[in-house]
Amino acid sequence: MYRKFLPWHIEKESLNLTLKAPKVAQEFQKKIVLLNWNVHKNNHSISWLDDFSYILRRYDPAIILFQEYQKMNKKSILDKHREYGYGFFPNIVWKQNHYGLINAAKTSIVDFDFHTTKEVEPIIKTPKIALETMYPLENERYLKVINVHMINFVKIKKFLSQIFQIEKAISSHEGALILSGDFNTWNKKRMHIVTKMCTHYGLKAVEFAGNYHQKVPFEFPLDHIFYRGLKLQSNEVIKRIETSDHKPMICVFSDE
Repeated sequence: MYRKFLPWHIEKESLNLTLKAPKVAQEFQKKIVLLNWNVHKNNHSISWLDDFSYILRRYDPAIILFQEYQKMNKKSILDKHREYGYGFFPNIVWKQNHYGLINAAKTSIVDFDFHTTKEVEPIIKTPKIALETMYPLENERYLKVINVHMINFVKIKKFLSQIFQIEKAISSHEGALILSGDFNTWNKKRMHIVTKMCTHYGLKAVEFAGNYHQKVPFEFPLDHIFYRGLKLQSNEVIKRIETSDHKPMICVFSDE
């Protein structure tokens, strides 16, 4: 009942997915560069914009997955980068600002789905979410991309409830798939549950050297990228960037 008095809360009527097509849709090339990053609601600061411009110049990602992404007055930073289309799904609304997941790509979305947890996090009482987008590959095949932000600071039963949502999303697609995001796997039990799920569905974990994406003081990394039906060519954490409390993660895949 007291949720309506909190500064951070979600109104049911605000749970709308925003879809936008790229100005000119490009086909994915044999090399697919993926950026995953929890931007910590900081994506309108000048320093963050400088870092993002550097990433675009240096890596030219074909797919961008953000968590805790802010749309200010219903406008997105990606609207200025018209080569990207995107799907945006919020889980937090404050005044005219929306915060949530964004899946952006240089090719058009051919299908999509989104999921909200029934459970909410303590104190701020907001749900967590997952966003699915589907993109065309060669030979009438499709790549499903699932961007997730897992529920935090709750009992494991509520964590498992969101895992079941993600399992359903994975099992509905037999082809190439990327599962990426902030999994909030800060302890051994949470990490085991995510790893077991991915192994069951044939997803491989991207292993990042040096664990630069691991946040202190947590024992395990929170951010992960899992994949199947693609070949991993290279990966890195951009450790020099400090405009979020999470590090940007880059993966280069090739279409098998």
